[in-house]
Amino acid sequence: MFTLNDLFDITIKMEENGRDVYLKALKQIDNRELESLVQWMADEENRHKSWFEEQKNSLSPSSQDLDIMLPGVIKEMMGNNTLSLNELNFSEISTPVQMLETFILFENDTILFYKFLEAFVESKSVKAGLHQIIAEETAHVDKISAMIQSFKPGGD
Repeated sequence: MFTLNDLFDITIKMEENGRDVYLKALKQIDNRELESLVQWMADEENRHKSWFEEQKNSLSPSSQDLDIMLPGVIKEMMGNNTLSLNELNFSEISTPVQMLETFILFENDTILFYKFLEAFVESKSVKAGLHQIIAEETAHVDKISAMIQSFKPGGD
């Protein structure tokens, strides 16, 4: 059995993974605009991590068990997607567009997981905060997509 606490542990790890990858990517970037975007993304991931930590810390010690087998549910829900960019090999990424496309995949995985998590959150205030983070993650995808367009000939 898993608890809501366990789900928050996963979200915290996801945000840490995202932040760490974005910080690692900064070392590979020589474009100021792209560097600014990736630093902003790292800061956003850190802010989200802090929010999830606050939510986890506010849970009662006897958080109700969730009647699910989490690993199987996540595998079924996520298909072949990945919740972690730890295995990302920057030496295999040769263009800024490839890097940004990889970031979009991670952000979309994150959004999908947070929508899944929402089903287990009962608190209206926590649900509202989670909706805000989902909106922010969606904004990340939009900003990354716009950045991709700026690298294409003619900007479109």
